[in-house]
Amino acid sequence: MRKISIRVSGFTNDELFNLDNENNRDNGYYSWVILRNHFLEYGYEMHTADVNQDCIVDFELHVDVQNVETHSPCYLYMMESSQVWSPNGVVANLAKYRKIFTWDDLLVDGKRFIKANFPNLINVHPADGFLLRDRFCCLIAGNKILDLHDERILYSERINTIRWFEQYAPIDFDLYGVDWDIPTLKADILGKIARRFWRLMGKFNLYKPFPSYRGRLQHKSIALTRTRFSICYENIRDIPGYITEKIFDCFFSGCVPVYWGANNVSDYIPNDCFIDRRLFPNTQALYEYLKRMPEDEFCAYQQRIAGFLRSDAASQFSAQFLAKTIVNAIVDDIGP
Repeated sequence: MRKISIRVSGFTNDELFNLDNENNRDNGYYSWVILRNHFLEYGYEMHTADVNQDCIVDFELHVDVQNVETHSPCYLYMMESSQVWSPNGVVANLAKYRKIFTWDDLLVDGKRFIKANFPNLINVHPADGFLLRDRFCCLIAGNKILDLHDERILYSERINTIRWFEQYAPIDFDLYGVDWDIPTLKADILGKIARRFWRLMGKFNLYKPFPSYRGRLQHKSIALTRTRFSICYENIRDIPGYITEKIFDCFFSGCVPVYWGANNVSDYIPNDCFIDRRLFPNTQALYEYLKRMPEDEFCAYQQRIAGFLRSDAASQFSAQFLAKTIVNAIVDDIGP
């Protein structure tokens, strides 16, 4: 049996293959298990690099650029944008990889740069209308900020949307995620110190920076299956092909997403399956449109979403499609 090492920041001891791990929220580890199993069909046994540290491996697969020295052939699966994971944007870092799998349509050439979308466990939710959806709109994200000057970054737009709902439509909005019980802070040293201070304040309920915050979710579907609409903004907009799990999380729960992100999203997902935030001048106009939507129109969105998820167009966003893409390309490159 030949051996492979996979390097994913923050993961050791093969934990990313453990579906019973308490950190496996929303089946996030599922795609890694599918990838591992598909490699196994070709006689390759995959482990995290620490498990293989005393072994000779045939090659390594890095998930986002990893700053490590290795004598084995290396391949790259680029998940994050360079704005979030800056090493991905350094051309010199990419030179050590024989093939690079990426969502970035500007890089894809079908030879060394291979198209690879964010993977999902495809699930079709029935069109259930308003009956069981007692909540109107939500936003699920982490309270983060990027210390970059790039007008395409959408973190501030999320904050603006949250603040609008809290001021003008508080009963129609719920905020979920991590760290919304503290102010939005930068990731530098001062930000880390301030984060500790505000968390201490939060223990005594002395300050609530975001009144719409409802806490963390073990599974996003807990909120999305009871909510009609979800504010679904990518971390950054106008990057061709950058379509993450965010819009699919909504689809799988029958929640209609308000999407803002990849400028060519309609090349992959029919534009009648989501509400395009770019079509509205501000959050108030968006809100008025959502409030006027009758149930039959909402159900039509749900039906179109279900039709898309059953189509070949959606299959390219499945964990199985990603596994086949990566394994077939690497096996062809390495040879028997």
